[in-house]
Amino acid sequence: MNSQNRKHYAARCVDALIAQSAAMRTAHRKKYWRLIRVIRSQTRLLSAEQHGGFLAPVNAQAVIAACKRMARRSFAWNRHPEDWGVPAGSPLVQLRSLVHHLFDQYPVPEFLTAAWWNENEAAWELDLYLHLAQGRSVRQFPNPLFQSLTKKMGALYMHSPADLSPFAALNWARIRALGGDERLARILISRTPLCYPLQDQRFWDSVFRFLVKHQPISADEIVEIVHFLFQQRIEPAEKVWGKGAGPFPVQPDFSLKGRSLMSLRRHMVHWKSDLIENGVMPPPEVDPLDFPWRRSAIGEFQCELEGQIWSIEEVLTPRQLQIESKIMKHCVETYLNECVRRQTTIWSMKVKAGQRRRRQLTIEVLPGKKEIFEARGKNNSKPSSTVRKVLNRWAHQEHLTFNETV
Repeated sequence: MNSQNRKHYAARCVDALIAQSAAMRTAHRKKYWRLIRVIRSQTRLLSAEQHGGFLAPVNAQAVIAACKRMARRSFAWNRHPEDWGVPAGSPLVQLRSLVHHLFDQYPVPEFLTAAWWNENEAAWELDLYLHLAQGRSVRQFPNPLFQSLTKKMGALYMHSPADLSPFAALNWARIRALGGDERLARILISRTPLCYPLQDQRFWDSVFRFLVKHQPISADEIVEIVHFLFQQRIEPAEKVWGKGAGPFPVQPDFSLKGRSLMSLRRHMVHWKSDLIENGVMPPPEVDPLDFPWRRSAIGEFQCELEGQIWSIEEVLTPRQLQIESKIMKHCVETYLNECVRRQTTIWSMKVKAGQRRRRQLTIEVLPGKKEIFEARGKNNSKPSSTVRKVLNRWAHQEHLTFNETV
């Protein structure tokens, strides 16, 4: 294909992308075409004559995506696109300039402008842009991640480097506000998962403080510490410990409180043997599915009723929990993490007729309150009158109360 044919082909590609993206509500479509006309008449952002880099036809999608998003939010335009004074400079400079021209009543950080053309659209990022463009405080943005910012964090967020994502800028601001320098902030947001949304912000703030306190640490060790914490608190135990360890984290309550850098280093080396010694995880010769958690102080139960032997026994291993869930056809196996942490206990009521024992009821008891919180039969059915009699006898024996929903 000669150069002239390549130009015609590229032009057709761009035209096709523009036309495909025009499928929107009539009011938005009119604004979209206004933007396309202005861009084509005043710039080369969508020119098919340009090749490579930002202007390649495949990357014209970024310009077109920005036009779609700006058209859908034309209610927030403060100026007409036809009044845009195109600055000299790169395509990126020009596209940023168009966004600022349309929306900004007050300056908005440059790192947020990329939200208008990023491949993966996040509505909250565009909402944040418009929020700031109207002169409102970043700390007043209706999102818990922003409402937890201090004044110092908010100010640092507004001055984050232009190459960061909105989420990475949040951690940049927190790290810097807690005393971290630019080196530490860059390492954490470029080489660890800390460029993504975080759960349990209070814990991660304690990590930032720990790392600030123990500077200087090599970049590799900083990365190693953060990855270790992610493994222990967030990643599934089966991925970290091995097959059968379950879908929940190994140490979801792991804390840096009271730890020195040396004690953390020791634990990172010996953490498996530490957990085995403390009875948190099984030794190598024991299948994790058969490793029991600590038995509760509530007693088990057995009685005879209507010529049959009834029993209530505590479920104590992941495998038992899976079997209970499978046979009773309900979701009790998802309670594994709460059982391991002893936040709840699960009990199985069975009846023996002849040589067979059949499950009749799965019971959840909150050990702290000694409260029967839930009781469900097969397929989450309610207990029969006979099953309820057995349950009441056990409750009386162990001084258990009933939640009002049972």
